[in-house]
Amino acid sequence: MDNKYKYSYERTADYCYNDTDVLINKLNITNDEDLFNAERELVSLRTYELNETPLKGNFDFQYLKDIHKYLFQDVYRWAGDIRNCNIAKQDLFCLIEHIEAFGNEIFNKLKKEKYFVDYDNETTLEKLVELFADINALHPFREGNGRSQRVFIESLAKINGVYLDLTTVSKEDMIIASHDSINGNYKKLKEMFKNNSHIISEEKREQYINIYCCDELRKLLLKDL
Repeated sequence: MDNKYKYSYERTADYCYNDTDVLINKLNITNDEDLFNAERELVSLRTYELNETPLKGNFDFQYLKDIHKYLFQDVYRWAGDIRNCNIAKQDLFCLIEHIEAFGNEIFNKLKKEKYFVDYDNETTLEKLVELFADINALHPFREGNGRSQRVFIESLAKINGVYLDLTTVSKEDMIIASHDSINGNYKKLKEMFKNNSHIISEEKREQYINIYCCDELRKLLLKDL
């Protein structure tokens, strides 16, 4: 991967061990490679658990935070908390002073659009792409943004009758597509979503609504099906 796609961070004592780029973690691992491997294993286990027993939520900003907290609870004390340093990967992600406001704007818009349930399948997929791009630009967490937003978007897709699975997409392809989307070019993301999704039955969709949605949202969505 080109160095231009590597992350850069503001240095803060809150996140890294002294004189290193290694994130302070619950496992007290101070070697970057060892932490990477441990994090990958632990988060993979938590991802499997979420697939088996999903979190219920309202598909708002808090739900994204809850997903992040669940996935990274074994590794970082700040799991589920928004970052307090600025992050860039060629492009600068949302500045810390605007994260809450931009985040609320993104998810309030989703609520106003009734979580996309009234759109046809093609429009829904386009809307999912745009939301994915917005959450990527927000990048609210110090680490683990991609994995958290993938779980969120795949879950939202299911309650819209679309089975989306981005797990086979390479890290490199995802980074490039996400970078393009920050600059307003959704072409690669749209192709990625289309090639890794299929329509599911209304019966299965109703099951997913019952599984993923809190009571008030579940009643709202099921009322119009």
